Amino acid sequence: MTEVPTRAPEVPARAPEVTVAAAGPAESVIIRPWPKVVFLYPTFVVATIFFLLSWMNVDAAILGNTFMTVILVNLLVFSFDFNRIKSITMVITGILLVVLVLWLDTKGDLSGYLGGLFGKIHIECNAPFYGFMSAGLGLLLLIVFINSRFHYYEVNAREILHHHGYLGDVRRWSTEGLEMNKEIYDMAEYVLLRSGRLVFSPMTSKQAIVLDNVANVNRIEKSINDLLSHVAVRINQRPGPG
Repeated sequence: MTEVPTRAPEVPARAPEVTVAAAGPAESVIIRPWPKVVFLYPTFVVATIFFLLSWMNVDAAILGNTFMTVILVNLLVFSFDFNRIKSITMVITGILLVVLVLWLDTKGDLSGYLGGLFGKIHIECNAPFYGFMSAGLGLLLLIVFINSRFHYYEVNAREILHHHGYLGDVRRWSTEGLEMNKEIYDMAEYVLLRSGRLVFSPMTSKQAIVLDNVANVNRIEKSINDLLSHVAVRINQRPGPG
């Protein structure tokens, strides 16, 4: 008998391994300084919500009193710079006032008197008022957003570019020897938009570049530091001749 040669079992081919390279920093970082009007967005949001609620037979006095409180608190952002010391002082003052009212309430019915006093305030606004406020603030915020597409700063590995004007004007500064500082000088603005100030001091310019009201300032600062440090490491590790 002739033996039939047996074939070795086929080993399935292994799929090639794919190695995903670690993502490096972005090639450039866009910085958009915003005007103060963007901090009115809480009033815009409340006006829009109250415009809808005013058609649902919600108590007009509750809506009116709440809206006026919101807009007055929102306007405080434009009135003062809430630095850390001032913010802590205001918080401590508020706590002391509450303690004082509670202590005086043990001597007499002060809380009842204050409740009755504020209870007499009935501010009523109709639906067209909330609609006008919502539409007006919405239009302003839209114009600011469109303008920010033409007025912004760009930081890349070699230079800082200031894009300005509707015809695409550009001003440039070198990043060689660049010094960057971050300042969070207003706690209220930081709470609203995580905003702060970035100050660039290029070696080629006698004047510093000051960018106020930069939203998400901590994230942008980290992105710029990662970009510039990555470039510095890449240049320092460049092999020499031979």
